[in-house]
Amino acid sequence: MIKGINKQVLEVTNPESPYFDKIVFFVKETDGGFNEKRLKEEAEKISSTAQKPPREKKSVKQLISIGLFVLLGAGAGYAINFLVSVIL
Repeated sequence: MIKGINKQVLEVTNPESPYFDKIVFFVKETDGGFNEKRLKEEAEKISSTAQKPPREKKSVKQLISIGLFVLLGAGAGYAINFLVSVIL
């Protein structure tokens, strides 16, 4: 959550990155004001080092539910196959 209304926003679009469409920076105002060239250099430096976000780790509960759904799907497929073979 961002509080305040006097925030400077710098948006960098990086089409070369396979992971990010754009990066938004919220800039702190310094005593000397904004140096546009310096802001651009810093934003490009940070955006060039941006990497793929880490994989989300699944909890044991999520893994069990995924396994259960896979088993239920396989059982439903077997049941349909059995019914079709009995009818034909």
